[in-house]
Amino acid sequence: MSVEFIQKWIESAVCGLLGKDAVDESDLAKIKYLAVGESFQNDFFIEMSLEQPPKPFVNFDGGDEWTYCLRGADIKPLIEKFKGKTDVELSMFGLDKEDEEWEEIIFTEESESLWKKFSKCVFKDRHYEKHTDLDEWDAWYDGVSASLWRDISLFTGVEVLRIQGLDIPDLTFLDNFPDLRALELVETKFAKTDGIEKLERLEQLACWLD
Repeated sequence: MSVEFIQKWIESAVCGLLGKDAVDESDLAKIKYLAVGESFQNDFFIEMSLEQPPKPFVNFDGGDEWTYCLRGADIKPLIEKFKGKTDVELSMFGLDKEDEEWEEIIFTEESESLWKKFSKCVFKDRHYEKHTDLDEWDAWYDGVSASLWRDISLFTGVEVLRIQGLDIPDLTFLDNFPDLRALELVETKFAKTDGIEKLERLEQLACWLD
């Protein structure tokens, strides 16, 4: 049975990646890397790959988002800080730690080479709807931002998930990703932090605000 997406542009992008007219759950489980959300140009984007992302995960097309990421036991203080909170954007501010050994891993030529090789296998797409009426545009924008998490939840095989600028009810949707090892959240708002304990099983966690 084919999967139904809320956002049809997501469905179109997935079909483009897989070269199919329709996809089912087993197709989505093959996707190992997913980055999705609002871009800094006020449109929406998706990036996907069937290839296994580098381990540990590091990208070289942004800033230093993984240099000070939380790992292992360092994730627990963030869980304790935000547990039970409402209307929050998770942030590592004050919890990130400088680790010279980790920084050496991050900034090696090998890490950069692995990212460059992997990035060639990443499928990218963007989406924007133009509305002459500002209220209509706001309604479209808010609707996409608040519903994208439902489509994200369908990608059950993802190992690295990167979300930017979305509104999500809570963190229980992470139950859908048994193989998730690295998560990045950028300016992503949660109405509640139910399920935040699920972050503790991650190998890498990066939470950023602008």
